[in-house]
Amino acid sequence: MDLSNIPPSLISSWKRSENFGVDPCHVNDDLLSGGELTERRERMKELLESSANILSQLYEPLRSHLFMLVLSDLDGYIVAKWGDPPFTDRARQVWLDIGANWREDIKGTNAIGTALSEQKPVSVRGEEHYCQENRFLTCYASPLFSSTGELLGILDVSGDARLHHSHTLGMVVAAAHACQTQLLLRRTEQELVLHLQELNAITERTPQPLISVNADGIITRINREAAGLLRLPQTKCIGQPLSRWFGQKNTQKILSSQNSTSLHLNVKSDLQPGKQQSWLIQPVMDHRKKIFRVLLSPGKPLHTIKQETATPCSVPGKNPDPSGSGSFCHCPETAKIYQFARRVAKTDSSILICGETGTGKDVLAREIHRASGRKGSFIAINCGAIPETLIESELFGYEKGAFTGARTEGRKGKFEAAAKGTLFLDEIGEMPLTSQASLLRVLEDKTVTRIGSNRPIHTDVRILAATNKQLSQEVAKGRFRADLYYRLREIEILLPPLRERSDLYQLAEYFLEQVVQELGDVSLSFHPNTCKQLSQYDWPGNIRELRQVIRQAAYHACFSRESPVITKDDLSLTQTLCQPLQPHHSQGILNDYEEEAIARTIRATGGNLTATARLLGIGRTTLYRKLSQYPRLKQLKEQFKTE
Repeated sequence: MDLSNIPPSLISSWKRSENFGVDPCHVNDDLLSGGELTERRERMKELLESSANILSQLYEPLRSHLFMLVLSDLDGYIVAKWGDPPFTDRARQVWLDIGANWREDIKGTNAIGTALSEQKPVSVRGEEHYCQENRFLTCYASPLFSSTGELLGILDVSGDARLHHSHTLGMVVAAAHACQTQLLLRRTEQELVLHLQELNAITERTPQPLISVNADGIITRINREAAGLLRLPQTKCIGQPLSRWFGQKNTQKILSSQNSTSLHLNVKSDLQPGKQQSWLIQPVMDHRKKIFRVLLSPGKPLHTIKQETATPCSVPGKNPDPSGSGSFCHCPETAKIYQFARRVAKTDSSILICGETGTGKDVLAREIHRASGRKGSFIAINCGAIPETLIESELFGYEKGAFTGARTEGRKGKFEAAAKGTLFLDEIGEMPLTSQASLLRVLEDKTVTRIGSNRPIHTDVRILAATNKQLSQEVAKGRFRADLYYRLREIEILLPPLRERSDLYQLAEYFLEQVVQELGDVSLSFHPNTCKQLSQYDWPGNIRELRQVIRQAAYHACFSRESPVITKDDLSLTQTLCQPLQPHHSQGILNDYEEEAIARTIRATGGNLTATARLLGIGRTTLYRKLSQYPRLKQLKEQFKTE
């Protein structure tokens, strides 16, 4: 069996088809008799009737494009179809018709059967079908679930393979969600006349996440989107008290609401602690003006609560809120580090922040500046990104005409720019020895002298430095001045690597929320196997790498597979690294990890170093230094003929 041209997402289906003994050259069709077909159609009657308008609207634009709409039950039998000749005539030749069974063990890999087996949206195009007779088709299918999470059947759109379009699957998934919501409404309507109010209220918000609770605060109805917010399957949410997530106090507010309103409520969640969501509250009243049901649907997007106990997240890159109100950290040990940092921020001591690449040293530096109360600016300089000949002019400034190429009006340096504020010396371990001596003199004397001048300028600057190197080892090797080392580390803070933090999942959810907000009207969540894979990876690039991996995985799931669920196959992790963590790691192994991560990203961007640096979350200058550091990367650079 040649699987070289089969998408990775369908390989397991092809293997199942082979194990079932399906003959790709000759299909043994399973067709229903009249009586059994009538019985199966009767079972789907409620879904068909509640979704009639949605399915008609879905089929209308397909009518003139050689496509048909198909609905199967949970056993794979087609119970309804919408279509017109000539395409339906050809579809009937392969029994893509009412009464035929399209399970994988009958028809091999196909959208209906594979969606049934994997219970997730699937598209199968042309040669991707296991059986040859079906390869003229392109098919898009999405499962249909009841309000309690039970599989009901499959909604499928099939057409001529030459007319394949990647966006069609998204349209089918949206229609399936709308059908599920309409079914939820229909069953609610059947319970009591009062449920008609609930029906109207929910219809207005389709396809938003929806929760219905009774007068006692017990969840009676919930759709899959809302269950995703509560981080439990639908079946486990129903019958649970709303207070489990909203707290007793907020639940009382909800149940006592007499009018439709919007409330900002805390949602208790192990994966999203400290988050606040605006919820629209719609009470359904009986004839006595007593609450019969309360409907909840999300209002404004998620945002982070500002609270005294919140700890800033060690997320490298741009800090969305330097004031600290955008705080996010749920690792107790890391929280202690930030608490300590905020306390020592009130002193004037120099602080050395140590940690591996991507652990968030720059974010901690900004938090120290914020907590210090200093009125001046926070000025950051990357000591590894500035040529040796220019670093002193950057730090201390220069007078006009001090050297060839100098500005005619001169220029003040970073020390002067950071007056009464904070100067952050990032990658201090990369600073040349000659510049280290000049820096030490400034730290001791509290004065700077511009290049080309003899006039000392007093400085009131708080010094923060950061490094991913073992400076004590650099001192021993003669590459870093011992006196400067001790002067910088009046207080030393060590940030833990991601593999030692306990909030990996919370950070992953945090980054996923950012992507969802950027993309707009999408719903994305992690499959359980994704969380397991994240926990087994070693994260040599730490939080910076996690952010990039989550973003890329979300884009892959949303745009490539057109699925709302991120699986482990969407993660761009080095396969050899996805092993159980070891308690200790040598610097040599970490270097190997870093080299491999950079190499994979260069290949992914086709040798575009600007794009590579952006994906890795590092500067272009830093990337060039890494290319020189690792011989294999030099060869890779030449291979792509990059400069």
